[in-house]
Amino acid sequence: MNGDADAEFPPETWLRFAETDLSLMQDALQAGKPAGEVCFHAQQATEKALKALLESRQTKAPHTHDLLALHELVPTRLRPVVDMRRLGRLTELEAQARYPGSWPEPTDEEAAWASEMAQAVVLAVRKALNPSGS
Repeated sequence: MNGDADAEFPPETWLRFAETDLSLMQDALQAGKPAGEVCFHAQQATEKALKALLESRQTKAPHTHDLLALHELVPTRLRPVVDMRRLGRLTELEAQARYPGSWPEPTDEEAAWASEMAQAVVLAVRKALNPSGS
């Protein structure tokens, strides 16, 4: 990580980075890339979107990739509705997609629900940050 790892960034910056990961995820899906690549970008988009919500509430986004921990830090009324089991699994898939290990590679089925979850979370965060839609 660079020296800015502990810096605070505006929610809009976090959301812009989340949307970039969504775009990369969609590109990977359309190009038929390995499911792990899709899952990686889905996890990253979800993580950055949750961090945007935290920053919007003047809560410094912690340096973690744990989606369950991030979701828990978001005020209840702003939390995107997600399947918590799958949210935890998406955290695991991010590491499994990036590093070799004794675990199975992410499946196409996991990539499908991961991409749907990431899109839903980013959309929910976009709405939470701009409730008027303007």
